[in-house]
Amino acid sequence: MLARRPLATAATALTAALLALTALSGCATAGGALAGAEGAGADATSSAVADSVADGDRVAVIGDSIESGLGLEPSEAWPALVAASRGWRLDNLSVPGAGFVAVGSDGNDFTAQVDAAIATRAQLVFIGASDNDLGSDVSDVSAAMQKAVERLSTALPDARIVGFSALSGQASDADLAPFDTALRKAVEKAGGTWLDLGQPYRGQGGLVQDDDEHPTLPGQQVIAAVVESKLGA
Repeated sequence: MLARRPLATAATALTAALLALTALSGCATAGGALAGAEGAGADATSSAVADSVADGDRVAVIGDSIESGLGLEPSEAWPALVAASRGWRLDNLSVPGAGFVAVGSDGNDFTAQVDAAIATRAQLVFIGASDNDLGSDVSDVSAAMQKAVERLSTALPDARIVGFSALSGQASDADLAPFDTALRKAVEKAGGTWLDLGQPYRGQGGLVQDDDEHPTLPGQQVIAAVVESKLGA
């Protein structure tokens, strides 16, 4: 069973999120955000992931600007919040603008992050769909997803691979669905686990920055709470 920091850690993060929501948007909005977070995490959790990753294990995250915490401190992004709660050694490899075919601010797509994740010898790898790939041919993105996941599973045969749905403040569910579906198929084909995170911060007052795309600290905290609920104890 996964060793975790005291439950107060997660509770504190979520409480802070709700307090910030109350201050920024009023109690009604905060209540709605909490209900959304709980609803998004109410379906099947992945206790197998929790059971297979121990306190102190190395975890890599492949993602975009949402995971990198654009506009915030790196320690305020949801991967860092979850890692702190669970005692993981985190390598957050996420790069703003990057996707499976989209080139990020470092001049690379997710291929470079996959290389880095393999180099870390991570015991757990999170890899997410990205709205940065919108506008690209779904078949091209799907092929890149398949290649990325196959490379991870081949190079890290003992690692847990966890795919997650794209998080976005602006893109619609309908636009994101083909990309989420393609990544889910690739991850599950490789024996990995899929997390449908929903959109816990999109359209919620106080949870999204002025650009209407990236989560605020309370938004990141709500995402972290959803991820925690999906992973299980």
